[in-house]
Amino acid sequence: MRIKAMVAAVAVALVLSPGAAHASTGIGNGEIRIARTAQDYTYRTYNRHWSVVAVQPAATADWDLALRDNAGTIVATSVYGAGRTDFVAVDSNVGRRPFDVYTAVVTAYTPGLYWVQQFAGSDTVTLPAITHHGVTGAGDPDLAFVSLADHDVVSIADVYLGAGESFWANTTTAAASLFLLDSDPANPATFAQGRATATARQHTQVLDGCTLYTAQRSGWHALVLTGDRAPETHNPTQGTAYALHRVDPATPSSCPQRNFPAPTP
Repeated sequence: MRIKAMVAAVAVALVLSPGAAHASTGIGNGEIRIARTAQDYTYRTYNRHWSVVAVQPAATADWDLALRDNAGTIVATSVYGAGRTDFVAVDSNVGRRPFDVYTAVVTAYTPGLYWVQQFAGSDTVTLPAITHHGVTGAGDPDLAFVSLADHDVVSIADVYLGAGESFWANTTTAAASLFLLDSDPANPATFAQGRATATARQHTQVLDGCTLYTAQRSGWHALVLTGDRAPETHNPTQGTAYALHRVDPATPSSCPQRNFPAPTP
């Protein structure tokens, strides 16, 4: 499988050549850079949140991502295929990774155009208390939302969940683009995760026309949303959004927003 093979290959290459001959450039919070050549992008974490850096290749290109800390150690990699978003998310909440200067190393598997973006992390999603069964529309007070504007490569927000706590996202395919990340305080290797690791670690189930997400431990989790498409600017702004709703213990197998944006009785 290319993902597994490339993880090893990227790691070996960077260990052997920590000073790889790529141009290095700073990238600000939320900034998007466009390039066609291998680059190193540096940025700093400074919020007690999850942060993320992501690379979006053009549809026929395939660029891979490795993240190094300030000591030059690779903390995570992401090596998905052509046109797919590679990302690495870092947990800088209390007790996780300290603030640091990171270098996102972007290397070509299949050259072409790509976009890179990073967010230092500042947004928080709160899942409201359940007010009633079903939903009547987007204005319901017990819905929360995560979104990705079409002009962005990735979005990220923190959400606090208790162990075993579950919520619904309003499509059966949500887990392919909306990732729920957690880190294990007993396992520092989980404090930084690439897309493959995030996919393997999250616990989801397709049920009743929705996707059910379940937290495995208590703490601050990340909601990372990707688009697997080149960023575009629209006026007015367009994008992708998921409606989230806590699981009602009285009806744990019934998704209240399965018909969203239409009402669910």
